Amino acid sequence: MRKLVILVTVIFGLFFSLQLLLVKASFHPKLEKEAVSFIQVNRSNGETRLFKENDGYEEVIISKVVNWINTASPSEGVIELNKTPVVSMMKIKMKDGDVAVIEPAYNCVSENHVKTCTIADGEVIYTRNNKKVRLKSLELYDWLLVGWKYESVGAPKDELLEETLYTRYFSYLAETYSDFIMCPKIDKVERMDGDTRRHIVHTSALNYSAHHGDAPFDRIHITLTDTPENGVKINKVTIQKGISEKESAIQCRRES
Repeated sequence: MRKLVILVTVIFGLFFSLQLLLVKASFHPKLEKEAVSFIQVNRSNGETRLFKENDGYEEVIISKVVNWINTASPSEGVIELNKTPVVSMMKIKMKDGDVAVIEPAYNCVSENHVKTCTIADGEVIYTRNNKKVRLKSLELYDWLLVGWKYESVGAPKDELLEETLYTRYFSYLAETYSDFIMCPKIDKVERMDGDTRRHIVHTSALNYSAHHGDAPFDRIHITLTDTPENGVKINKVTIQKGISEKESAIQCRRES
């Protein structure tokens, strides 16, 4: 009888442990970038910032944060409910109305009936639909605490300059290339015989029609001369078909 009790206890313990593992696994968040409406970060000192899905530059930031969430590793740490005031908190508003919350994780110890909590480096708590999971992601943790403050507001000055120059040169292209208006870059500028008024310009862009993700991007490469006496003259145009996702991300400054 005693052996039977021990056997039942062992089986129950294994079953309970398995259930905990299954529950834990089922909590791991998987977000779709297209499902996010906006991300808002709030700090306890009153600082706040909103990143909107319908903003072309902030959409890239949302995509980066979603990727960090999806690739974060589960943590074995305890999800503490009673902790010091949250220094920074992120709200992720979904298009279906759901809200997910991310905040720093804490490690707490009790001594002489006094509970002390310290922030856990590189770990966060993700909450959605009253379910919580503790995750490891140094990138997500760093961005939650300080990284969001240093994201560019709109296009950086160098990108605005490149867009302005490309728009000028784009008007000299044939109608055949009218779709190549996305993520323009001035790849290289060379002086002609050292003259500061005469240049050879190498520029590139992606085809806008592929931005929905149904097909890989094509990339246009344009070589032209820009001189006072002759104006802009297109010398060479080539189309690079079906570039990789990584190359298109680099073109759009989403990856270095």
